[in-house]
Amino acid sequence: MIERSIRTVKTECTRRLMLVPFCLAAFQHELALYFFWYNGYRPHSRLGGATPDEVYHRQRRACRAPHLEPRPRWPRRSPCAAPQALIRGQPGAKLDLSVRFHAERRHLPIVTLKRAA
Repeated sequence: MIERSIRTVKTECTRRLMLVPFCLAAFQHELALYFFWYNGYRPHSRLGGATPDEVYHRQRRACRAPHLEPRPRWPRRSPCAAPQALIRGQPGAKLDLSVRFHAERRHLPIVTLKRAA
């Protein structure tokens, strides 16, 4: 279990940094930013698409909230879609993809979808 966690930190955090800080305080700061992103924004397949914060605080999972559907002929309650979630509005919505980065770190993306105007 610990080895898997260390591998995840290496591949998603330290190996993606342009310069790995040698100062202990700076390295701890980078790890703190990563773990905040990891627990709050990164969905986990083992948790059914939820984040650890959603599970721990018993919040409504973002993957279960009504979502926008870009495919115009997609059935509202398709049995092959997992997890099952309602579609907000009509299928065929035009979407804008917004990508921002946690604490301006390019290796910590926060992706949101919005209905296009």
